[in-house]
Amino acid sequence: MSGNRFFSLSVVTLALLLICPWAEVSAAGDSSRGEALFVGSTAFENGGAPCLACHSLTGVGISDGANYGPDLSSLFEEYGADGVAGVLESLEFPSMEAIYAGRPLTETEQADLTAYLEQTSQLSATPDNGKLALLVIIGVAIMLAITFLVGLRRMRAVRQPLVERQRNLLRKGGLS
Repeated sequence: MSGNRFFSLSVVTLALLLICPWAEVSAAGDSSRGEALFVGSTAFENGGAPCLACHSLTGVGISDGANYGPDLSSLFEEYGADGVAGVLESLEFPSMEAIYAGRPLTETEQADLTAYLEQTSQLSATPDNGKLALLVIIGVAIMLAITFLVGLRRMRAVRQPLVERQRNLLRKGGLS
């Protein structure tokens, strides 16, 4: 009787694993976790650097990412799921070998990054070249305003005593 229960429990467990949606999600990868890995808000298990440290991706980060490595916006379109998985598994690029030689990505991290890159390729976002320029202009304007306000206060502090000294000299008849 105990053997029948174990067999029944095993069959039910196997059926649930085959039918349940979370089994499909874990096999396909979690794109939200992939985003966290890409930008570095979640660390890689083996301690590798986040992708955004070297690569850019359209619409990610203030300046759309770093520019040491290539832009990965079209990586999924060019290589497909199998190609991206192969790239993430081997990381055979000279600049990446030194970083990830002793820190390979886990299978889950590879699946999550692949899902994220697939999701971003479907967004078809256009690069926002003006975003960084706008931020720079705003920063410069703020710095100029601060400089002006500090300079105005200093000008009053320095100029006022000079004006008072000249007035005193005029009253005493020192200047004609």
